[in-house]
Amino acid sequence: MSPPDSRPARRKMPLRHKLMLALACEILLVGFQQADLRSRQTGILIEVPAVAHHRIA
Repeated sequence: MSPPDSRPARRKMPLRHKLMLALACEILLVGFQQADLRSRQTGILIEVPAVAHHRIA
C-alpha cells in the first residue's frame, strides 16, 4: 500500500486571469518599443537659438 499524496491538487488558472496576464505582458512590450522609438529632447528651450539643434540643458 503506497502512502497518500500529501501535496494539494494544482488548480487551473481561470481563463480571465490568463487573458489579463497576456494583456499586461503585451502592454509592457509595446511600452518598451514605444519608449525606444521616440527620442526625447533633453533640455529646456528658453529662446529660439540661431542653430536649430542647440539647446540649454
